[in-house]
Amino acid sequence: MRLFVYFFVAICVLPFYDAANILGVFPLPGKSHFVMFERLMKRLAEKGHNVDVATHFPSKEVPEGYNQLSLVGSLPSMVSNLSINVFDGFSHYDMVHFMTKICGVDACAATLQTPVLQNLKTTKKKYDLLVTEIFGSDCMLGFGHMFNMPTVSLVSSIPLPWATDRIGNPDNPSYIPNYFVPSAARMSLFERLENTLILLISKYLYSHFSSKESNQIAREFFGPDIPTLEDLALNTSLILFNSHFSINNARPAVPNFIEVGGLHIREPKPLSKYFENLLTSNTKGIIYLTMGSMILTETFDPDKLQGLFDAFAELPYKVLWKANRERFPKGLTIPKNIHFENWMPQIDILCHPNVKLFVSHGGLMGSQEAVYCGVPRLGIPLFADQVNNIRAAEKMGLAVKVEYKEINKQTILTAARKLLEDPKYKQNSEQASKEFKDRPLSPLDTAVFWVEYVIRHNGAPQLRIVGADLPWYQYYLVDVAIILFISFFAFLTVLVFVTKFIIRFIYDGRKEKHD
Repeated sequence: MRLFVYFFVAICVLPFYDAANILGVFPLPGKSHFVMFERLMKRLAEKGHNVDVATHFPSKEVPEGYNQLSLVGSLPSMVSNLSINVFDGFSHYDMVHFMTKICGVDACAATLQTPVLQNLKTTKKKYDLLVTEIFGSDCMLGFGHMFNMPTVSLVSSIPLPWATDRIGNPDNPSYIPNYFVPSAARMSLFERLENTLILLISKYLYSHFSSKESNQIAREFFGPDIPTLEDLALNTSLILFNSHFSINNARPAVPNFIEVGGLHIREPKPLSKYFENLLTSNTKGIIYLTMGSMILTETFDPDKLQGLFDAFAELPYKVLWKANRERFPKGLTIPKNIHFENWMPQIDILCHPNVKLFVSHGGLMGSQEAVYCGVPRLGIPLFADQVNNIRAAEKMGLAVKVEYKEINKQTILTAARKLLEDPKYKQNSEQASKEFKDRPLSPLDTAVFWVEYVIRHNGAPQLRIVGADLPWYQYYLVDVAIILFISFFAFLTVLVFVTKFIIRFIYDGRKEKHD
């Protein structure tokens, strides 16, 4: 009898669908991007699916059903090895070129030459779903065509200018700031003009830098009969965006546009004794500083570093700084209240009650973690979407921005004291945290539900709006406008003709009567 009960309970709790074979291919060697993707892929494996993941960052601990296809060595890693000077003077043109050429086409070409991806061309394994990233190139979409399977795409940021057209999601520049423009939703005439021009230029540059070369690389790898990547992109069943309306601008969304901002965030864990002691002993509170997983703060200009050091020396707080002390330029005066660590458990530290301020570059992952933990931010944006993230946080009263070129003792000290001493910043941060967390499902559970929805419904074509497949002149009603214009012109022509006829008739009648 007990065996029967166990069997009945097992039947009740097991999912009523077959495990799917899921292929994830992530060619970009950026750790901050993959943190989000890895959490989703591991959770799908924990749900019982068979998950193969091509990655530059193999994990030591993986769940059952999670198989790693290592891309290590195919490209230089972008983890803690970039100098601040790499992005010095970067224009919009330079940034799109960096994203689409170096992080797109070049990454695509290199990873497709790896043995693990070459072997996929001859595998007899059948896959049910492709999961890949939208960033600098769409070349990995060829795997969806090769295995005749639907595609779920991931975006590790707010929507990129070239990401939403494939699912027909509205991207109206009159009130939706794009990835490259640090504007709020309510824009002036000049800001709307700038937003519109940069949106159009970004799409053109993406096509110019990425599309042609990516299509050529895809044909060489997948064969000459593969459809264009632009056509394959229209096969996208679902896009998961790392955004949320509580901290990003609210915008309209079609059914297969899903916001999962904060997907990478796990529940904070108790700190080890070592870090707990660091955060609680001999201090009024903690200022936590990191510039993300790419840029080394050790490469900051010496005068900027000394400005930071001198400012922190004036504050009665302990500063935990993610860096290698030995790599800093010689001759700097480092105050005793700064403690350096090569690595720290960021979410566990940020959510510790002793942390009073987060100093960062404004990367989206760290920004979301600060919001989650309710910690005010001092933002020093360096490149890409970081300016947008910090400006949005400023608008919400969560942060104060200091430009890198403006770093000195006084600017940092003024901003830090404002954030630490004005209670509104902590109050606003705690309110933002409540709004960010208030959802029917967690971001991870939301993502898993929709991925499995696509699997259950064979690509879920019912999510796709007709507008995604309309030619541009139909989507924007250009053909209707032309018909209306022709009709109005014809009406005016007839009206003028009739008016002339009536006037002439009346005139001729009077003339005959007069005669």
